[in-house]
Amino acid sequence: MPVYWDTCCLLKLYCRESDSGRFQEYLIEAEEPPATSSLTKSELFFAFQQKEMRGELADSIGADVCFRDLEQDLEIGRIQLVPFGEDVEAEARRIATLCYQDASPIALRTLDGLHLATASLIRARKIVSTDARMNAAAQRIGLGTLFDGA
Repeated sequence: MPVYWDTCCLLKLYCRESDSGRFQEYLIEAEEPPATSSLTKSELFFAFQQKEMRGELADSIGADVCFRDLEQDLEIGRIQLVPFGEDVEAEARRIATLCYQDASPIALRTLDGLHLATASLIRARKIVSTDARMNAAAQRIGLGTLFDGA
């Protein structure tokens, strides 16, 4: 069963952040390539641009280089993209209902709900995310998380 990676964690593979090494190690130890939504490609494009604008990328590495590296990894299958469709939208609505209409609601954001729906549909065994709300929602729908209580 695949492991689903949230955009924020995939970003750490292409842009050096304080905890990037931890995610590189996790990727190396993984038995199969990470899976993620096709939405992630656009999310990462925007994230790379924002990091470049804020001066958070090394001088020799710009947003275009980061995106090219991502596209190469997608092409060789280092990261698996899962298509976005009506099935994902329907599953996201189901997850939103579970999160918002519970006695202890989770204020899940739209894109996080779409990511969780994708993970659910591919029967991911767990998600890799540093977002506490996303991890709480993942646990609510029966997905494991890499970072309990993150």
